[in-house]
Amino acid sequence: MNWDAIFEFFKTLDANGGWFFDFLSFLVAGTLMIIVLIYFYRLSRGDIDWFGRKIIDQESIEETEKIKTDLQEQLTLVKGENSQYIQMIQEQSKKLTEIQNLFTELDSKYDDETYFTSQVMYAAQEVACAISAEKEFEGNRDDTFDYLLDYLINSLKGFREKNPRIVIHVHHPNSTEKLSHYVHSSGHSPRVKEYEPIIDGSAAGRCWRTNKIYYIPDTEQDSIEYERIELITKQYRSLLCIPIHAGPDKSKRIGVMSLTGKEVHAYEQIEIERAVLFSYLLYPLIYTDLKNRGFLHG
Repeated sequence: MNWDAIFEFFKTLDANGGWFFDFLSFLVAGTLMIIVLIYFYRLSRGDIDWFGRKIIDQESIEETEKIKTDLQEQLTLVKGENSQYIQMIQEQSKKLTEIQNLFTELDSKYDDETYFTSQVMYAAQEVACAISAEKEFEGNRDDTFDYLLDYLINSLKGFREKNPRIVIHVHHPNSTEKLSHYVHSSGHSPRVKEYEPIIDGSAAGRCWRTNKIYYIPDTEQDSIEYERIELITKQYRSLLCIPIHAGPDKSKRIGVMSLTGKEVHAYEQIEIERAVLFSYLLYPLIYTDLKNRGFLHG
């Protein structure tokens, strides 16, 4: 910036009569006067104090506080409503989860029952075919019962973990104190054929005597009727014995189906009922076979 030119300009104005400085003086004086008048006017209204600071009257403060309080109350109310809504949503969400779990459980049960029904149908068809074709059945007795007993095993819940094995005993042809091996499932060792449970003192024997279901949740418990002398390595903790009969009359009994389980208390009531149903399916085939072979005893 060229200050010399500016000073030269002011000298020229002063040399021409000094009117500019007079005008500037009046302008400054007038501006100060207006400021002073505005100051006293606002002071007289109580808008400011002597130092020019803005004064907020008590009424405005109270009004502001009231607005603040109202806003806080509304905020508290909104929070309360939101809390109720959140709680309601959580409850509805919980109910929805319960309903979803219920439908999942129902679907699972439906699938399970459908599968069980299919196993029963296959077994019934196999029994019908065996009875209608006696000669073919005689030549394939073991294979036929492998299929039939596998249908039962496959219908049990968690059968892979429980590792169920089945053996069927009938009345011994040469002894009134023992039962004799008839057939067994594919999971058993062939040595199971050597085991002949005694009628007094074994689980299968008790089932035969009473003509009632005998379930042992844990074979290592005391005070159970169970023959502990075994010919094969024990691989189970549960034992279910079901009479193969045609009613409560003992004269109609023809055998005992023993079902082992690897776990303690391996079988629920529904599984026991399914095993009983299979025993009813097997009855006509076993009865026919024993009668044809002359092994049926009263």
